[in-house]
Amino acid sequence: MEDLLSERRTLMDGGQVQTAGMFLEFGPVRSAEPQRSILDSVADEELPDVARVVGYLDAGHVLIDVMDVAADPFEPTERVLNGSTVLTDGDWLWRKDLAYYVRRHRVTVPAEFLALIRERGYTVPARGVPELTACSQRARELMFWNS
Repeated sequence: MEDLLSERRTLMDGGQVQTAGMFLEFGPVRSAEPQRSILDSVADEELPDVARVVGYLDAGHVLIDVMDVAADPFEPTERVLNGSTVLTDGDWLWRKDLAYYVRRHRVTVPAEFLALIRERGYTVPARGVPELTACSQRARELMFWNS
């Protein structure tokens, strides 16, 4: 528990929050990690708990709400609504469309994030305004660094 509290304080002080689903096809983000292609991020098999993982991803706290429509990179005739919306659990940031891609195309969730989701019993923890504000600032820097 102390490690989690320490990690939360670090984030509130402008520390790093980890990201998932920020794929190359969705535009550049400011990150020390190179962006991967979503097309190279597909698992051989569906997660055994895919519905619960998707439920967690859908339940994240909305930090930046974006109204947009984008083509599905796997099926360009399919459209994904509001995919650029950024969600968090306080430790990770991800795009709203990650849940769609995990469910529909078996896109992988980073192993560390997946372990945390399972450890939390598939329940996004409640977060206070100061922590969500810190996450929101990080999300803006990540997503809108060139605007």
